[in-house]
This record gives sequence, C-alpha cells and structure tokens, in this order.
Amino acid sequence: MKKQIKFGVPYHVIVIGLVCTMLSSCSTYNNIYSEDDIVYSTKRLELRYDYKDRDRRTPIYFFTQSIVKEVDQNHNVSYRAYDVLYLTSSSFELDEKVILIIDNKPYPMVIDKIELENVKTISAKKAHIHTSDSTTAFVTTGYSEDNRKITRFSYKIPVSTIMEIKKADQLSIRYYSGPSMITIKPKKLSIKKIKELINTE
Repeated sequence: MKKQIKFGVPYHVIVIGLVCTMLSSCSTYNNIYSEDDIVYSTKRLELRYDYKDRDRRTPIYFFTQSIVKEVDQNHNVSYRAYDVLYLTSSSFELDEKVILIIDNKPYPMVIDKIELENVKTISAKKAHIHTSDSTTAFVTTGYSEDNRKITRFSYKIPVSTIMEIKKADQLSIRYYSGPSMITIKPKKLSIKKIKELINTE
C-alpha cells in the first residue's frame, strides 16, 4: 500500500511564493535595467511600468511609461520619460500637455516629441453548429472591429523635478483629451521603483 504524503499549508505557501517570484522576475515591468552606451559614453538605466484604468468615464484603458536615466563620464545625470497611452476609438486627440503632479503640486513638462497612431484589429466571430450527420463544425458568423488610438510622448524630466519626486508621498500624471481629464496614478510598487532608479548610481 502506497503511503500518501500530505503537505501542510507552509509547503503550499512556499510553492506559490516561488511561482510568483519566477513570474515577476521574467516580467519587463517594474525592473531596472542597466547598460553602457559606448556611442555616447554614458551609463543608461531604464525602468518601465504600466497602468490599467478601469474607469469607464475616461477614454484610456492602458498606459506604459519608460524612464531612462543617463550618467555621463563627468557624472552629469539626465532623465527622459517615454509615455504611451492607449485610448478608445471615440476619444478626442490628446492635448500636447503632460503635467506631473507631485504631492498635489503641478509640474508641466516640455514635450520633445509626440506620435499618433490608429490601430485597427479585425477578429472573426465563430460558433459551432451540428450538421446532419451529427458532427460539429465551426462556422464564421461575423466579424468585429476594434479601433484604438495610441499616443506617444517623450520629454525630459528636470533634475529639480526628480528631486521633488524623490521625497514625494504622492505622484500622478495628468493628460487632457477633449472634455476628459486623464489622471495616471502609478502603483506604490512603481513609485518605489522610480525612487530606486533615482538613487541608483
């Protein structure tokens, strides 16, 4: 007779913890990557995080931001942000404004570049039917079309603003789309990682 091995709760907790750790380590989000740029003789550190908005009153449903920190040979430091906003097809075009709100104080950014893109996705709707010989077949019943707008911003974040973020308790990013006011509120982990990026030499 085979013995049944029973694992207690601690075992399952450890297994779940290991799986979560492995998944998070494979993700490109909320991780800081460092590499040397031999062309500009700088050290580059990059952090990317995302944000999903489930508020149907706003036209945005997904957002990503990459922050690149560059350190040159004279230890001069610069920061640049790359924002990507995924908007619904019925949304108005975004105003050319990006405002960082740090502890309820606005800091307007000077935009270097803005890109607009419309993405159309067509998917087939399928259903299964029973034929006369009692077999099942899949048939296409129609098509659905999904249109989305993508807006990309790039801009430098002044070091003085970075210092305010470093000591801040709250951080958000504001955009405007027609009558809609879009506010991105990074998660606590993302804010923690931004501060870690600032403190990394």
